[in-house]
Amino acid sequence: MKNKLGNNPLFDPKMGLVGALVLATMVFAINFDEGWKLASTAAAKQGLYTFFAGGFMMRLVENLSVKWEDKYVSYGVSVLVATLIAVSLTYGLHSLKGTAKPLLSTIPTLILGPPGFFWWAYKKRQQLA
Repeated sequence: MKNKLGNNPLFDPKMGLVGALVLATMVFAINFDEGWKLASTAAAKQGLYTFFAGGFMMRLVENLSVKWEDKYVSYGVSVLVATLIAVSLTYGLHSLKGTAKPLLSTIPTLILGPPGFFWWAYKKRQQLA
């Protein structure tokens, strides 16, 4: 089964890995002043979570970005849905025991998510054209 662009419709492992490396590094830096152990725990949780959730989220953005004929509707829906899911899940993950600064650890997703999702939606919509 493939999506409109010929990809697996549920998961993008390459983008999941890229996101995991970037966000795990940022979360480690945010929590570093709490010590290596807490910073490493937070970074590991973020990296593992982002690999799976990010791979799913980027494929979701791809699928939504080509779903509607109106490109603005497609961009808006794909960015909004992915951002709401990503921020909610990230905050929930970091609210679990082991992250010293859960709200601050969510900020990179809030800042990088929407422009990253838009860029991906734009790129994938251009591939369809």
